[in-house]
Amino acid sequence: MAISGRPRALYQRIADRIRDEIVEGTLGPGARLPTEAEIAMEWDTTRSTAVQGLRVLINEGLIFSDRPRGHFVRARKPMVYRPQSEFRKRPLSPEMDNFLAQMAQEGREARQDIEVAVVSPSREVRERLRLTEDEPVVVRRRVRVIDNVPFNTNDSHFPLRLVQDSEIMRPADIPRGANVVLAELGYEQVRALDEIQVRMPTPAEADRLQLAPGTPVAVHLCTGYTQDGTPVRVVTNILPGDRHVITFERHKPPLDFPEPTIRPATAQDLDTVVELWEHAASWLRTRGIDQWQYPPRLERIKANIAQGECWIVEDGDVPIATITVDEHADGDFWRPDEAAEPALYVHRMVVRRDAGGSELGSSMLDWASQRASSQDKRWLRLDAWRDNRDLYAYYSERGFDHIRTVDLDKRRSGVLFQRAAGLVRNVGPKLALKTATPVEPM
Repeated sequence: MAISGRPRALYQRIADRIRDEIVEGTLGPGARLPTEAEIAMEWDTTRSTAVQGLRVLINEGLIFSDRPRGHFVRARKPMVYRPQSEFRKRPLSPEMDNFLAQMAQEGREARQDIEVAVVSPSREVRERLRLTEDEPVVVRRRVRVIDNVPFNTNDSHFPLRLVQDSEIMRPADIPRGANVVLAELGYEQVRALDEIQVRMPTPAEADRLQLAPGTPVAVHLCTGYTQDGTPVRVVTNILPGDRHVITFERHKPPLDFPEPTIRPATAQDLDTVVELWEHAASWLRTRGIDQWQYPPRLERIKANIAQGECWIVEDGDVPIATITVDEHADGDFWRPDEAAEPALYVHRMVVRRDAGGSELGSSMLDWASQRASSQDKRWLRLDAWRDNRDLYAYYSERGFDHIRTVDLDKRRSGVLFQRAAGLVRNVGPKLALKTATPVEPM
């Protein structure tokens, strides 16, 4: 057997065969493997090579050693982890939180060890909670143990100023859940942003979860937001790869292209604009692009909304995109003579990923171009992120000319584009202006 054209070492082939027998069910949970001597004899090799092959399977979490009895197939009963259940209502008994209730329903013995501390947050927590450098958080650290095995860790971080002297500060189960406590304090979470990455554990994580060497972990970061877009909770879950199945349930809203509508954003749309922006930022981060990797500038968005410059694109009543168009020529990028020219400028153009591939971005640029023309402007302009090379081709293909690139240490944007006002390509769905529904007289 070879992988990528390279021959496998003998100890790897020993591991491959035993692994196949475990996966196919020939060796079931709890089955005793042949001894090291028996494996060495079967493969006409040394005992040390047999041990090396078994060590591979131990590191993968497929078998365990119980000396002097031998090696046995691990009885894997992974925990089903459902990130989307965060805000679902569920019946809880007075002494159980969600995790304990779920395990009880599955007939498993579970507990969680909880400690609470006031700490300086890590950078990733501080940025997601939009805290100042010296602002502390309360962290509820939990090790969740199932059938006497540490299965995962769940560390919830809250700004101290929000939860001071509340039930969240106590190192005990919260039967009704921390989300309910936050709501009672006036910080109800209405949405969450989930980020999942897979990596090898840190030494502290491996020790805390008693991980075998070579066991990867999934890291689930969940940031909870209130109705006005304020982040109030960041949860870090560390999930060992050999102990979890991550399950998502998704419902894709129907997209009734080619008839999307566009309307001015209202104050009630702030959360929608922020969510679309963060959705795009998260996707860019997964592609290794550092664009928009900072908290959304809420005051600027509010000002754009108040001045009628921020717009929402909808499929039916489902927001699928946003664009901001104004007369602001950024003084860091555009020269005074250019700023004096009549132009509109595009900012924060975002299309939801499941609406991608429909040329909706082209439609919004056409709409903005026509809007510029209707206001007797000469140009439609924008500045693009310097490190996002894909955007260069995107805008060039849509009729924009690259004016120049401004490279400033304090700014990551600076690739300047413009196209003539009134220029349209007509390759995407046509945007219909959505007017407000008239109110019937009483």
